[in-house]
Order: sequence, then C-alpha cells, then structure tokens
Amino acid sequence: MIEGIDGASHLSGRVLDTFQERLVDIWARDDFGLADPAGTAGLIRRLLDGPSFEPAAHALVELGIRATWNKVFAERRAQFLAGWLAPHLRGRVLDVLGGDFTVLRALVDTGLAATDVVGCERAAAYSTDWSALPFPAFDLGADLALPAGEFDTFLICTVLHHEPQTEEFLASVARRGARRWIVVENCLDPANDEDFHFYVDEFFNRCLNTFDVPCVHQHRTAGQWRDLLSRYGTVEHEETRGDVPGMPFPYTLMVLDR
Repeated sequence: MIEGIDGASHLSGRVLDTFQERLVDIWARDDFGLADPAGTAGLIRRLLDGPSFEPAAHALVELGIRATWNKVFAERRAQFLAGWLAPHLRGRVLDVLGGDFTVLRALVDTGLAATDVVGCERAAAYSTDWSALPFPAFDLGADLALPAGEFDTFLICTVLHHEPQTEEFLASVARRGARRWIVVENCLDPANDEDFHFYVDEFFNRCLNTFDVPCVHQHRTAGQWRDLLSRYGTVEHEETRGDVPGMPFPYTLMVLDR
C-alpha cells in the first residue's frame, strides 16, 4: 500500500510505467490534440518521479493538458455516464455525493426532468455555485443524513471508494427508502491494483483539480463491491466499461434493487 504519498518517489517503477502507458492511451483516445503524446507522457512520468506532484502539475497547466482533461471530465465523461446511467434510473433521483454535479446536469440535459432530481454533497468539498444549478442541492453533514423527501433511485457514482467508513455510509443510505441504487465504481482487477488506483486518485486531486476529496484505501474488486452491496438488496445488473472518457481504468456499473 501507499500511505500518504506526496509524489512518485514512494512508488515502484511499475506503477509509474503503467500510468505513463495510460496517459498515452487517454490522450490519443480522447483527442487531446497533442503532437507527441508518447513524448509528453514520458516527460510527465519523469516529473512525477520525484518528491512532489508540483512539477508535473505545473507542466500540465503550461501544456494546456489540465484544462483539456478537465473539459473532458466535465463534458464528455459526464455525457458518457449520463447515457449509460439513464436507462436504469427510476422515478425521483437523489445524486448522493454528486461532486460538482456534472453527471446530474448531463442527465438533465439529456431529458431527465430537473424537478425530479436532487443533489447532495459536502458543501466544502467543491467550489461549485449551487445557486446556478437547475435542481436543488443540499449539504451532507457529518451525520450523513440525506436530504428529506421521497426518492425512488439513489445515484452513487464513483464516490464509495473515497469514504473512509464505507460500510457506515451505506448503512446510513439504507435507512432511507429508495428501492433502487445505481452504483458506479472503479474496481480493482489484475491490471489495476490498489497502488495504481490510489496513485491515480492522488494525481487527480493534486494535478488536475483542487477538490477536497480524501484518498483512502477503500478500493475493492467488483466481486467485493457486489458482496457488500448485496447486504442491502439484490444486484440485478452489472456492467463494466473500459472506454470512459478521461479515465485510465474501467468503471463498473451495478444496479441494486431492494
């Protein structure tokens, strides 16, 4: 495991080698417009192989990669997820820990009624102007109490692995009455182990954005997530996609009915 890393000096070369390969894949697949993706990825890898993320973060800004990557996240990733999630949503939807709400906004843009959705997040975690959203958003306090109201679907998208007390968080969610949970997670597998997932979390937090989202060792395999979620209902559908825009590893979608 990697505990409290500040940069790549705490890592094996294997993790950085894998990350360099994924950078090339992402930048080519998602049309970042780089003249030399392989050479640029090599540069970023060398900058990451030190005591701090700062040199790589600075280079990503100077090269325009940070702005492009965040645009891919905000637009193409959000649109991809909206199209993937929409067929599984039922009734009134609560986006649980929806981050900056790009996915929920994309769902509204693709036809989900703004009157049928609500978001919640820790208010201090993101700099999003909630007053500009087309739907209400609420602060999730330390007691983990979800917003009041009747909901048919809880959307829990790529957030569980950031929760230090994942089981307690799910138990709190389960105390509410939604009959369907839509869970998306980036899962451990032979090609994407805990060290790699944890490092990518740190890279995103320190090089691409300033979100106050913790990186904790709560990654699981798809089977482990399925077993955990099955305490609260039946996982009726599971699907993995390896072509999520901007992402260096696959996402797994699980639909749980209660």
